[in-house]
Amino acid sequence: MISFLLSAAIAALTFSTSVSAEAVQYCPITDICYQVAVPEASASNNGGNIYLQLRAPTSYSWVAFGTGQAMADSNMFVMYANGADNVTISPRTGTGHTMPLYNAITQMELLEGSGIDNGVMIANVRCGNCGSWPGGSMSLASDAADYIAAWRTGDSVNSNATDAPIRYHDAHDEWKFDLTQGTISDNTNPFVGVSQFDNNNRGVSQGSFADPRTLIYGHGIIMAVVMVLLYPIGSSLMPLFGTWILHASWQILAFLLMWAGFGLGIIAAQRIRLDLNSTHTVLGMVVVCLMVVQPGLGWLHHKSFLKTQSRGLASSAHIWYGRALIAMGVVNGGLGLQLAGASTKYVLVYSIVSGVMFVIYVAASLFGGWRRRRSVGSYERKHSAN
Repeated sequence: MISFLLSAAIAALTFSTSVSAEAVQYCPITDICYQVAVPEASASNNGGNIYLQLRAPTSYSWVAFGTGQAMADSNMFVMYANGADNVTISPRTGTGHTMPLYNAITQMELLEGSGIDNGVMIANVRCGNCGSWPGGSMSLASDAADYIAAWRTGDSVNSNATDAPIRYHDAHDEWKFDLTQGTISDNTNPFVGVSQFDNNNRGVSQGSFADPRTLIYGHGIIMAVVMVLLYPIGSSLMPLFGTWILHASWQILAFLLMWAGFGLGIIAAQRIRLDLNSTHTVLGMVVVCLMVVQPGLGWLHHKSFLKTQSRGLASSAHIWYGRALIAMGVVNGGLGLQLAGASTKYVLVYSIVSGVMFVIYVAASLFGGWRRRRSVGSYERKHSAN
């Protein structure tokens, strides 16, 4: 009898240590959190219901939560406001670098406790077949289950449609959940009657996040300053002041900053897994690589001018090649704003500053031409008098 009671006590103790009372949770940034809870029966059978929670402020246009190591073939859930003080949860299949597509075969239900509470969107979800999906599968008893997430700030989607279009994410993350720490005893909604707003990571065996938006902003600001301001100003210095050393020093500084901005762009693209075949990235790489030739043309122009005291073929090549690349760079900046989904005010500011700099550059070029003609005329009159 004593042996039986001892065995029962050990079994109960083992059960209690293997079944958690709460879901595992990962918060990649302070105000976005994802949770997973797996009923004991589902973990034992490697199939059945699991419970998910997505939580984020209404300042986000949408947030997404999915399985796997990458977006392609991931089983995803996208949450966004529905415009009626509630949320829409959209099951989708990841397609790579394009918008994930609605997946009608996912067995899911939006549960009690979902909605918008004090400016926070909450989706409590029951998924009946999340152990496997077209393109992959996951052990519900895994101690290192792969998960991914993505999100975007901005205007609310405000739609009840589960296939509503969403714009490209601002950032993403990936990590591993120890689902054995998120095993619950009952096959019921585990998110009702518990704290909804703690930001403590639980059951995360691997996960870290550094916001790539800092890199993206740095890339955009540096490249805009270089193409819209520094290169045109540097090009204007020569006709305005006629001092080649000032012109060359300024443009070398802009050239070095351009490469710094380009490097940030490459790193940011790798971080967010941006398709490098987009128009913006291809044109950007072309412009930056072609700009390597410009310092050499400038040196040839300078040497030729010292010999002839007039512009030659090298001069025309240096001037018009540079103008073409600056124009392409400015246009590509606009494509970058479009790719980033920048608001209208930023596009407007970029366009106005670009237009003003174009007028300044044209005025400087006309002034330089006038000054050269006057200098040549003065030189000819002086020698005619002699």
